[in-house]
Amino acid sequence: MQPTLSTDHPQTVRIHAHAIADATRGILSPGGLLLRIESGSVRILASGRPDALTAPGLPRADRRLDLSDRLVLPALVNAHTHLDLTHIGPLPHEPSEGFVKWVDHIRASRRDTPEGIAESVRLGVDLSLAGGSAVVGDIAGAPGGRLTDTPARVLAQSPLCGVSYLEFFGIGRTAALAADRLAAYARDELPRLQSVLTGSGVRVGLQPHAPNTVDLTIYRWAAAIAEKHGLPLSTHLAETPEERQFISAGTGPQRAMLERFGIWDESILDHLGQGRHPVEHLAGLLERHKVLCAHVNDAPDRAIEILAATGTPVVYCPRASAYFGASDHFGPHRYRDMLAAGVLVCLGTDSIVNLDTPDRISPLDEIRLLHRRDGTDLRTLLAMATINGAKALGLDVGRFELSEGGIAGLLAVRADGPDAWKSAMDADSGPEWVILSRERF
Repeated sequence: MQPTLSTDHPQTVRIHAHAIADATRGILSPGGLLLRIESGSVRILASGRPDALTAPGLPRADRRLDLSDRLVLPALVNAHTHLDLTHIGPLPHEPSEGFVKWVDHIRASRRDTPEGIAESVRLGVDLSLAGGSAVVGDIAGAPGGRLTDTPARVLAQSPLCGVSYLEFFGIGRTAALAADRLAAYARDELPRLQSVLTGSGVRVGLQPHAPNTVDLTIYRWAAAIAEKHGLPLSTHLAETPEERQFISAGTGPQRAMLERFGIWDESILDHLGQGRHPVEHLAGLLERHKVLCAHVNDAPDRAIEILAATGTPVVYCPRASAYFGASDHFGPHRYRDMLAAGVLVCLGTDSIVNLDTPDRISPLDEIRLLHRRDGTDLRTLLAMATINGAKALGLDVGRFELSEGGIAGLLAVRADGPDAWKSAMDADSGPEWVILSRERF
């Protein structure tokens, strides 16, 4: 990944593009930007029509960059991904075989040494940059049930910013052990990790895996630890029909999997099997704590009401949802209904395992899917891929707008037709970096 513009030396650059677009102002064609690059940071001095960039009071450009066949966008935010699975690559999947069989394959393929995990995450960083992301919400998986902060340490050494959520499991016979491991990590390891991450643009968070693998008491325990140490929280929620059956009735393939692993304990039914939907199951937690919830493919009206009332942000992963055949069980994803209800919805890719672009991990391809399939409008799509994700991850949304001030970076997408947006959406090529800020934020 080699951006067109370097941040190695101070310069003022004027860009003329076929169009510029962001979530706040929509699209402007033709469009232009006046940039000031200094000490690794990138600031927009002016944006608008190309002729506005030479207005009195603006500095003279040292360089002019012609992008007349490109649509220029802010850098993207991938709010939910699994970079430690990148080494596996895209895998075919038959949704009718169910989710548990797929989980077994991932468990068998996951790397469990620090060296192997680091190598996979570094590959994921490269593919994320190839996909135009400057920020990720990455799930640091738990091989063998162990918390691992190797992904966070790798991210801290990369050009990416964001949050590394330490994933864990804890239900039935493993619940007490999970609580002990969390407490020990927070006491012994977390201070060292936070010291390493200082100034890197990467924060650490906690990720109780999902309601079907983490007991409600452990969710509460994790939330208390997160609150004490100022850590963000994330979880998978309402992703599969197996999850709904398990939470509602305490039966099905998820229970069979726990029994097969020797984890099942009748105490699990203290909180499950009471007819509740997964979102209702976590409603009390969501009322007290901000939890970034991934997927929410299963979203009846009551679930959306709870998400809206609790201010719970959602990460929708369109290609992952299609990969697992979620719409066959739940109907079309209700992201637009969520947005209309006031839910903050952002975009994620999930892992490369469920993607159809082996050369990149990119929210741009999620945007394209929603544009082609649903006809979703430009501003909504760009908001989900930039400012909504930034807000959900606790970042400055201004860095993902084409307005005056510091930015995370700029992308160029081939757009050689008269309608720049349609041309960019109809294309299959990846984005190109115009510039990526080295400033940590």
